[in-house]
Order: sequence, then structure tokens, then C-alpha cells
Amino acid sequence: MLITARATHISHSPRKVNLVTKSIVGLPAAKALEKLGFTIKRASAPVAKVLRQAIANATNNLKLDANSLFVDTAFATKGRTIKRGHFGGHMRYKPYEKIASHLTINLRSVAPKVPALKTNATNLPNKTNKTNTKKTK
Repeated sequence: MLITARATHISHSPRKVNLVTKSIVGLPAAKALEKLGFTIKRASAPVAKVLRQAIANATNNLKLDANSLFVDTAFATKGRTIKRGHFGGHMRYKPYEKIASHLTINLRSVAPKVPALKTNATNLPNKTNKTNTKKTK
């Protein structure tokens, strides 16, 4: 079952928010909240708020156990753009844009399937028996 929580018009750019959201995808919801608490990024606060909202949606509306929730997808898309500017040297106008973002977090009530790592015997280095190569006088 998929649980969704969204926040719109977050005053952080989507590029910076996606740096934080990529770090929590695939983690259990409790571990993701703990990781966001130690993340040194300003965008981690709104991401943690939306994650708490998604957990509350699952526990209150769908009566799911909070310990069985995993972060399925988390991403930010571009929101509104406000054009601003300041004056530079020789009274020239320097425009810049303040970009907002829309944040979406999807939780799943079962563990995501992680593909198993394949190890080929042909790619492994050959192990040879090393003989004693001491020089005798």
C-alpha cells in the first residue's frame, strides 16, 4: 500500500531538496527521521516535517504500524519562481530568481525489494599459494 504526503511552495530550490531526499529513499521511516535529524542541511527540516506527516497519515487513516513503513520515493519538483534583483556597480541591475519547490514523499507498508548483488567467479582475483622465497646464502 502506498501512502503519500506533499508540501508545496517550500522556500528551498528543488536541487537542494533533492540532495536530502535521495539520502532517505529505501530506508525505514524511523531510520529516515533519525538520519534527517543529523543532516546538516537547511532543507532537512521541511523534508522531516513531510515525512512525519506521511507517517501520521498511515497510522491514523489506514491503521498501519509505523515500524513497518519504508520510504518508497521522495522527490522535489520546481514550484513558483519569484524574480528579484539588486543594484550592482554603476547602478546596473543584477537579477536573480528565488525558486520554490514542491515536495512529495511516498511510503510503502512493506520492505522494498533490493536486487541481490551478483558475484561472478571469473571476475574474482586468482588466489595462488605463495611459497617461501627467502634467499639463502
